[in-house]
Amino acid sequence: MPKTHVTIPFFIPHSGCRHRCVFCNQIYTSNTRFLPNEEYIVEKIEQYLQTIKPGVNHIEVAFFGGSFTGLDEAIQQQYLAIAYTYLSLHKIHGIRLSTRPDYINHKTLTLLREYGVTTVELGAQSMHDDVLQQAQRGHTVQDTLNASKLIKEYGFNLIIQLMPGLPCDSFEKSIETARKTVLLYPDGVRIYPTVVIKDTQLETLYKEGKYIPLSLDEAIEVCTYMYDIFTSNNIPVIRMGLHPFDDAVADTIIAGPYHPSFGYLVKSRYFRNKLENNIKNFLQNNGNIRTLTIKLPQYKSAEYYGPHKENIAFLRNIFNTITLQFYSADIDDLEIYG
Repeated sequence: MPKTHVTIPFFIPHSGCRHRCVFCNQIYTSNTRFLPNEEYIVEKIEQYLQTIKPGVNHIEVAFFGGSFTGLDEAIQQQYLAIAYTYLSLHKIHGIRLSTRPDYINHKTLTLLREYGVTTVELGAQSMHDDVLQQAQRGHTVQDTLNASKLIKEYGFNLIIQLMPGLPCDSFEKSIETARKTVLLYPDGVRIYPTVVIKDTQLETLYKEGKYIPLSLDEAIEVCTYMYDIFTSNNIPVIRMGLHPFDDAVADTIIAGPYHPSFGYLVKSRYFRNKLENNIKNFLQNNGNIRTLTIKLPQYKSAEYYGPHKENIAFLRNIFNTITLQFYSADIDDLEIYG
């Protein structure tokens, strides 16, 4: 599908953060060591604007990493003023930033609103205080609840970032975190299963045998359930898993469920589960079936088939007493015929 949304990203690794979480090394994950200056920001925005292809209908400038609202106010204003200039000229359509729940208050949100910020992303990570404490987040679940409410009251889009698999977390806690997040009415969520990054406290805990990361399959499973919870409540999941890294950055991942196509793997599992449940329901309501014809929506066929058509092999193994025939078609949802 043609790309309709472009984000012009700027990274401010660890800047504005008064805490160093056990999992965090943004120097490696963002591949950025220094704060961007004004000249760099302007040059990058101009470069993006000159190369954006026809069909793109939403362009935004985004400040990721660190905690934007924890920066010195003068630096916040300096960055936001540049982005606001392009917003005022209608060359971009939004300004996005990420921060911590405990760095949100009336004063910070008033400033963001003055400069036309449209989206605030909160690094909530978990809705369990014991998990937050073990991760040394330095904030509580109540901070997340308070910040989310304020952000919505000020009219910003709210995105919640979650990290299943942190120390002290569990499958059940991650699922409960997803359900509690739904009650915040976010405009979207990002799900980043925890990985062990070089030169972090989590690396030390891992090497000492005090932390066991999720396996790739465990991460896919829990994120599939979380994805189902959010999509069932019409909350977009805009990212799952870390962005694909080049080899140099990927080598800084010591352990954990990193995969460059993690989101695709989760969606494939989700659609495999959907197929399995729909086939079971059809068979329960229709006796003496020898062959099933299953039509899959063309635009989701890759997720339905799974990597190397593994989902098809999985389903044929489960329903081995009948013949399953799969086709892709220009339809909105899957269809099953006996």
